[in-house]
Amino acid sequence: MAYVTHFQGKTELTSHDFLKIFKQFDKDGNGFIEAGELDEFLTALWKEGNKKEVPDSNAIANMKEEILKKYDDNFDRKIDLEELAKILPTEQNFLAQFQNSTELTSVDFFKVWNHYDVDHSGYIDSDELKGFLTDLLGREGQALTPQRIDDYCTAMLDLFDQNKDGKLSLSEMSKILPVEDNFLRKFKKENFTDEQFNQIWSKYDKDGNGFIVDEELEALIYDLVQKDGGELDDPEELKKYKDWIMKIHDTNKDGKIGKDELKLLLVSQ
Repeated sequence: MAYVTHFQGKTELTSHDFLKIFKQFDKDGNGFIEAGELDEFLTALWKEGNKKEVPDSNAIANMKEEILKKYDDNFDRKIDLEELAKILPTEQNFLAQFQNSTELTSVDFFKVWNHYDVDHSGYIDSDELKGFLTDLLGREGQALTPQRIDDYCTAMLDLFDQNKDGKLSLSEMSKILPVEDNFLRKFKKENFTDEQFNQIWSKYDKDGNGFIVDEELEALIYDLVQKDGGELDDPEELKKYKDWIMKIHDTNKDGKIGKDELKLLLVSQ
């Protein structure tokens, strides 16, 4: 159990939040929070539960001994990345839910994308990629250090950042993750049966709530464009396409795509 239930205003820290906090206190970048860095971190930690009080040196010294006794697994009187993860309230590894999937559906791909595209820029930048890699390596049980994460980030960008802009687009990220073949390519609209439509509906209404919305809608749009040989790497283009579809096919203007609306959308493609 974490030492605190909230930190910096959050009850669950994402991997992106967590890495930012580690780097905030690991001021010399050596991969540990130690000495004066540790005192500064413990002061911030102490203030989470005592916002109206200023801790004295004895309070911090006592907290340090308590923290090190409980969380300093290798007894080096430093806090590394994995030890910090036990102190702070981090969320469950987001990628763990896909542990048993050999391939992601396009809907799951967009769930992953939206989780790690923290600033919603339409790209995964290097800091966001490090958050993703923290979860990916953690899911596989690999030891986590800032240097290892930095090395993996550099390698991933070297391999998959085709235009060398220092960030990953949708198509570049899809080469890292095992995404299944475009589901819509197996259907032709001129031979569209009720059974085929129901298969498509079930595929994109992933949560079964009777609507296609959010990641489900983004996945549907992405697959529709790719089906006809197009690409949607530009976030502005994806937004324009989504706005156009909702303007034309969201007939009841509820911000979702229902079954009848999807039928009209598919036939019009």
